[in-house]
Amino acid sequence: MGFVDSIARGFGGAVVKRTDDTTTDALNWADSGWSVPTAAGILVNQASAMQVSAVFACVSILSYDLAKLGASIFRGERKGKRQRASDHYLTPLLVQPASWLTWFEFCSMLQASVLLRGNGYAVILRDGKGFPTQLVPINPDRVALWEAPNGELFYMVTRSGLHQMAVLRKEPLLIPSEDMFHLKALSMNSLLGLSPISMAREAIGLAIAQEQLASRWAANSAKPSGVLQTDRTLSPEAAARLKDDWKKLHEGLYNAGRTAILEQGLKWESISMSAQDMEFIAARSFQLAEIARIFRVPPHMLGDTQQRMAGNSITQLGQEYLNNSLSTWIEMWEQRIPFTFGFSEQKDNLFVEFDVDRILRADIETRYTAHKTSLGGAGWDTVNEVRASEGKEPIKGGDTVFRPLNTVPADSPAPAPGTSTAEPGSDQTGEKGEGGGRPKGGLAT
Repeated sequence: MGFVDSIARGFGGAVVKRTDDTTTDALNWADSGWSVPTAAGILVNQASAMQVSAVFACVSILSYDLAKLGASIFRGERKGKRQRASDHYLTPLLVQPASWLTWFEFCSMLQASVLLRGNGYAVILRDGKGFPTQLVPINPDRVALWEAPNGELFYMVTRSGLHQMAVLRKEPLLIPSEDMFHLKALSMNSLLGLSPISMAREAIGLAIAQEQLASRWAANSAKPSGVLQTDRTLSPEAAARLKDDWKKLHEGLYNAGRTAILEQGLKWESISMSAQDMEFIAARSFQLAEIARIFRVPPHMLGDTQQRMAGNSITQLGQEYLNNSLSTWIEMWEQRIPFTFGFSEQKDNLFVEFDVDRILRADIETRYTAHKTSLGGAGWDTVNEVRASEGKEPIKGGDTVFRPLNTVPADSPAPAPGTSTAEPGSDQTGEKGEGGGRPKGGLAT
C-alpha cells in the first residue's frame, strides 16, 4: 500500500483505489501491452490481435469510416431549425484536436482503441481560463482508473516516449475525470468498457494458431504431398542421407516444383488432399466469419463474398452497414462529446452530429433522381443545397425553395373543372385541354 499511500497524500490523505478491467483478471504484462493467454497457447493483445487479417480489416474499416464522416457542432433542433456553431470554442478541436494531429488521425486512433480494448482515452489540455486547447490520445493499455472514497474518478496515465512526456509535463500523476475524454464500449460496471479482444480471445487465438499452422505447413512441409517407397532394405546411413538430401532439395516454399532424382528402387507416390485438410481450410473461413461477428462487420466487406445476400445493391448494403454497425459508434461519440464538454450547462441547445451522407453516397443516377425529388417533388432542398452536396459552387437565385403547383392542403376543396391550379397572383397561365386546365410551369416558388 506504500505506493497508493504516497499518491493519496496529494488528495488529503484519502485512499485512492485502482479499478481494473474485470474481464482481464488473468493478465500478464507483455512487450506490447496486456496479454490474455488462450487454450491454444496464444497470447492475445493489441499487437497480436491486429496481426490477424480479419481483425485488422474490421478495426480499420470501422475506424476509418467513422473518422472520415467528420463531426460538427450545431445549435437548434436535430430534426428542425438549426445552424452550424462555427464560433463555438470546441469547433477547432473537431478539425485539429492537437498540434500534430488531424481529426481523422485522432478519431481513428480512439475508435481503434475502443474496438480493441473497449476504452478510448484522450487527455484534455486547457488554457488559463479552463477552455480546452488540445486533445492528447493515449493508448488504453497505459491508462488505469482510480476511485476516491467520495466517488471521484481519476486516471493514471503511464507516460510513454519523450513527446508524450513533454506534452503532459504539466498534468498531475492522477488526472481528474473532467480532464479526460473517455469513450466506453459495452460495460458491466459503468466505469470501464469490456475489452473485445479479451472477451473474444479464444476466437482470435484460434485464428492466430491456424495462421501459424498454415505458415509452418508452407515453410516446412508439415503435411507431405507424397511418400518415397522401396522394396529394398535401406541401411540407417542410407536412409539418413536420403532424408537429408530430400529435405535440402524439396522441402519448403522455394523448393516447390524441383525435379527429383530417385535411386535404389525408390518410387514417388503422391498423396491427395484429405477430407481433414479440407476441413482445415473451411475452419479458417469460419474464423473469418466469427471475427466479423465480434465486430459486427458484414463478411462481404472482408472479402467473403459467399456471405453476401443476393439481390442487395451496393446502396442497400451500405445502408445496412450504417444501421447495424457504424451507427452504434456514431451514437457513442455524439453523446460522449456533449457530455464531456458540458453542452447541457451552456443552455444553447447544442448537439454534435456526424455527416453520414458521405458513406451513403450512391451512384450518380440514383443521386440525381433523389435531387430531383427533393427539389420539385418534396420541396425541402434548394438548388444551392443540392449543388453543395455535389461539391459545386452556389449560384445566384439558388436559395429559393420550390414546390409543385398542383399540390394543395388535404382539407382544401377540389378546384372546379377547367380552372388552373396556379396560385392567385402567379404569372402562370393555364392551357385548356381535354382534361381541364393545367399550368405551363411545373414548379413555383
